[in-house]
Formats: sequence, structure tokens, C-alpha cells
Amino acid sequence: MRSSSVAAAASAAVLVTLASASRGQSTGGFSLDRFEPAPAGDVFFGVPSPAAPGHLEPRVHAMLDYAYRPIHSGGDTPIDLVSSQAFLRLDASLALWDRLLLSVDAPLAVSQGGDDPGIPGVEFTELAAPELGDLRFGARVRLLGRDAGPFQLGLGGYLFVPTGSPAQYTGDAEARGAFHASLGGRLGTARSSLGFLWNASGGVDFGGGPNQPQQATFGGAAALLFGGDLLQLGAEVYAAAPLGDELLLSSTPVQREDASVNAELLLGAKLRVLGGLTFGAAVGPGLTNAIGTPPVRAVGMVGWAPLPAPAPERAQASAVAGDKDDDGIDDHIDACPDVKGDPSPDPAKDGCPPADRDGDAVLDIDDACPSTPGARSAEPTENGCPDDSDDDGFHDGIDACPSVRGGPSDDPKKVGCPGDADGDGIADASDACPKLKGPASKNPKQNGCPDDPDGDGVRGAADACPNERGHSDPDPRQNGCPKFVRVSADEITTSRPVQFVVYGKTRTQTVDPVSDEILVEVRDAIQQNPDIELVEVQGHTDDSGTEGYNLRLSQQRAEAVLSWLVAAGVPREKLVARGYGFEQPLGDNRVKTGRQKNRRVQFMIIKRKGQP
Repeated sequence: MRSSSVAAAASAAVLVTLASASRGQSTGGFSLDRFEPAPAGDVFFGVPSPAAPGHLEPRVHAMLDYAYRPIHSGGDTPIDLVSSQAFLRLDASLALWDRLLLSVDAPLAVSQGGDDPGIPGVEFTELAAPELGDLRFGARVRLLGRDAGPFQLGLGGYLFVPTGSPAQYTGDAEARGAFHASLGGRLGTARSSLGFLWNASGGVDFGGGPNQPQQATFGGAAALLFGGDLLQLGAEVYAAAPLGDELLLSSTPVQREDASVNAELLLGAKLRVLGGLTFGAAVGPGLTNAIGTPPVRAVGMVGWAPLPAPAPERAQASAVAGDKDDDGIDDHIDACPDVKGDPSPDPAKDGCPPADRDGDAVLDIDDACPSTPGARSAEPTENGCPDDSDDDGFHDGIDACPSVRGGPSDDPKKVGCPGDADGDGIADASDACPKLKGPASKNPKQNGCPDDPDGDGVRGAADACPNERGHSDPDPRQNGCPKFVRVSADEITTSRPVQFVVYGKTRTQTVDPVSDEILVEVRDAIQQNPDIELVEVQGHTDDSGTEGYNLRLSQQRAEAVLSWLVAAGVPREKLVARGYGFEQPLGDNRVKTGRQKNRRVQFMIIKRKGQP
């Protein structure tokens, strides 16, 4: 087994012999460049796509392909028989009927060079530029899938015309052909911020003369798209494997070399602006040490290719091209040209949706419930659907409660069922606690409520006030109820007045701690009734003193209570303080008991949810 350096040196010697022989014989030399660019407009640099988008839409690009040391030998004295080779390629393609793509590639070697290996008896042919390469003509047809869809299948081929120079390693001695199949697709639309592209191909090359062996070709590529089609970042691998153990590099004189695989990796980016102006660059290493595989290859390009149209525009373009329903099947073979369908080996069903998936004798095209068997109906929204026993608008096939009228739900297990916000199985209409999950109860006030919904420690039916936090009491009518506070429709009433402490002659008021127990229950009442959105804390006085004095006094007391409640946890936006002075008396100010009744603080509910 020879080492890689010995093999490389031997290869170099063989190629020099070929180059020398080519001066007097037509059998020496061959096309060295193993990079075959994809047709103009394809998404990747070297791996061909299966797509053929558009009709009469041209695409062009100019590409510079640079290979560093495509033929070199190792050893103590490295030899670069071909130290570099750069091709300028002018490519164009034309799409027809959204199905066929015709292309041409015109390569020109603009720079190449190499070293004389100094082998005795072998005349070295100096490499020159510019030199024409082999002109390539291509054709590709998309067999399956739609343009810019997630999966496409295409079949293509190339014809290489021997316009290049075998002696200069820019062309083959005879015409060469190549066929390949391509798979590929796209995830994400032209409007998506992130998309994904993939391609894979495989084929065979043949012809080109005795120095160009037949070979199997294959490749794969993947890329991410950012900002629709603005920026593409990806990687691609392409390779060629000789079909045989040895290569016949020359027939006169006979020169053979061990078969080896050419393989390269490219990491590239493309930027698309102004509707299709494309700039691209890629670089990557050779993955093998075969003849024609450089240690490094760099590619740069600029071109024009129309960007994929949004879905509605693609559908319109497909209709013009003869595919009105945009299902990828041309109208002339589509048995249902106006309805998107699937391919079928039966010509009578090709391009049609599944005829009758639920087997109810109502074709899917007319079936309002195509996956659920039902009866035929003159009403289009009910045709082919099961009965609707409870007449709630949800047929029995999807109605989770077919005998009880209900409403819509995102949960299939609740479609057509009465509302049950807490999911405890008790309809909201009879649930005493519709937002708290609880068991059923014969007591309407406890039905659907947890054991202790107000969290006061008094559970179940023993709680006379199950939705108000209270205290244990030997009186069953008071057990679990607040001691001092009750909530009505428009007021939180207290059974004892709030008292204040008066400091000195300044008459500055603050809440007396003896009233803390009362205000705690006021706070709990507000927190346990989330529908209460605004409470007015009212301050009132008797008629002792002037009107201005009593207004200030009542306002100060209302604000003192408001501050206490905010400090205790009531949101500030739920409270407003207002003093009324002696404007709204409850008792007779001429007697002591009346004046005591008039000196008070009240908590009026002035706004609930749903109320103006």
C-alpha cells in the first residue's frame, strides 16, 4: 500500500506525462475542475435543485471559482503541478411552464499556473490563461411537488461540448454527458422571518474521452433563511466516485492510476436584495487528496433571480401556467382542475381530493363533515354531517354533550357542553362557585364550591357564609361569618363604628387601634369580592362647629381610614376618600345619641365590574 505522498507524486508524474503527450496526441489531458456550479437561480452553489419556478423568467449570474493547488504532491520536496486555477463563469437559465428549466454555463480559465516537476525525459507544458472551458448545456424537469414547497423531485441532465483545452486542463477531448436526480424543498414562506432549505442529488457522468472515467456523482446541502429570502447561510458537500478500481488516464502511452473519490465541502452565504439581486460567497476544504480536489476552494458570485412569490401570487402564476388549483398537477391531466387534490395512479382520480373518506356516500367535495359519517342534507353546512340532537349547532359527531345544549370550546372534550369555567363538571348556571373547582352539593349555596372557598377554616355546610371570610361561632347562623361586616349590593356595612384618636388641640385624627378588627374585615370583604372595583370611604360628622371645620374633619377621617386599608393590602386604585361634613345626618343632632350616630365612616360600593 503506497502512502498518500507517494501516490500524489506518482499522480503528478502521470499528469505531466499526459501534458507532454498532448502536444502530439489527442489523448492527453482532461478537464481538471471538479466543481460544477448549479444552474443560474438555484439556491445552492454546487448542488442542483429540483425546482423550475416561473414561466419565461430568465436568471443569470457571473461566478468566480478559485481552486488552490488542485494537483499537488507531498514528500520532502512538494510539487504543485497545478498550483492554482481560477474560472470566470457566465451562466444563464430560463424557466418554462413552471416545470422545465433550460440552462447554459460558459467557463473561462482566467488564471492558472503550476511548477515544472523536473522529471527527466518529460517535457513540462506550461499552463496559460485565458483558456476556454467546456461549454455546458442543461435541462431539468420538476416531476413532483410545488414550487417553494417542502418536497420536490426533479430529473436533469448536462451536455458538455469540448470547447476547452485538455492540455491546459480546462476541457475534455470528447463530448461528455451527465444525468442526475434531485430532491429538495423549503420550510417557511417568502414572508417568514426564518426558513429552511435542503437539497440532495445523485447521478452519473460518462464520456469525455479515455482520460475522463465514468463516475457516480452525489451531493447534499442545507441552509437557513433569515428575513424571508434576505440572507441565506448554509453548507453543501459534493463528490464524485470513479466507477472502477483503476483510472485510464491515457491510452497512448497507457497510463493508469488508482481510482479515488473527489469530495469537497463549501460553507457559503447569499444576500438577496431589490427583488432578486443576489450576492454570494463560499469557501471550503477538499475532503480527499484525489486529483482535482484542492485543499481550499473559494467561490464568489453576483446574479439576478426573481424571489419566490407569496402563496397567492404563486397560485395565480400556476393558473396561467395551467394549474388553476395549485396542487402541482397540470390541468390537462388533473381530473379535478378546480379543486386541490393528490396524485393518483387512477387517471380518473389524479389531482382530486379523497372521494369519500368517511364512507357516507357524500363526496368530500360536498361533505361539510368529510371525516364523520352523516346523512345527506339540502343545507350545505349540514350535508354529510350527523344529527344535532340538542340543536346547539354542534352535530353529534363532535358534540361532547349531545343531549345538552352547550357552546364552543377549544377543548374537544367540552365542545357542545354547557359552560363550566372551573372544569369541575358542574355547569356555571348552577355552580355557586363558577371560578372555583368543587364537588356537587344539594345546598345551592355550596354546589360546585370547594370545602372552604373563603379560607376561614369553617368548612362545608357548617359555613353560614361560605364566600365570606369569618369566624367560628356557636350560633349556626353566624358560624363562619364576619363579626362586624356585611356586603350588600351598594355598601360594605359595619356593625360597630370606626373610632379615632384625637391628639391635642390641633385635632389631628388617626384610627384608634380598637377599630383594627373592624377594618380587617372591611379589607377581606374587598379582596374576596373581585367584582368590586371602587369603594368610596365616606367621612361624616355631627353639626358641632362650623361647616368648613366639619368638612375638613370628615375628609381627614376618611383619608385616615383609606391609608389604613392601603397599608393592609387593598390596592389604592380601588379606594377614594370623601368627607361630607354634617350634610348627610342619620340621627337627630339635637340629642346626644343622634350626634353619636352622625359621627361615622361608611364604605359605599360605587362601581362593580360590568357597571358604568
